[in-house]
Amino acid sequence: MNLFIQNIVESQKVFILEHKEEIASVSSISFKNDVGEPVPVICFWSNKDLAKAGLDKVWNNYRIIDICLATFIEDYLVNIYNESLIVGLNYNEFLEGTEADPLDVIAALIDALNLKKLDLEFEYFKNINDLQNQLKKLIS
Repeated sequence: MNLFIQNIVESQKVFILEHKEEIASVSSISFKNDVGEPVPVICFWSNKDLAKAGLDKVWNNYRIIDICLATFIEDYLVNIYNESLIVGLNYNEFLEGTEADPLDVIAALIDALNLKKLDLEFEYFKNINDLQNQLKKLIS
């Protein structure tokens, strides 16, 4: 996850594969829901080349879309958490990648942004500190 975080903080972009407003997803191999079924994993890539590998082999009807880092946090990670889903990072053409809790990804992003002394312009949060305070409330 660290390389994914480092890459998206540097580029300020995250890539998704989308088809008719559906985002590329797989079934989790690590997380199960309350009835024992695999949790859906929503896939994201840290660069266009990695996303293209999945596009060429698995999701060939999809298209690559880049989203800004603030949108990734607010509109994707927060919603994925609210829907009790999992985040998939840099999946390859063999459907191998890293599964992560969306709150863990947000926490890692906050740490990386603070380390680089970067702030983002959010729609729903005042700044990184506000995001961090909201995250603390969720995990405590």
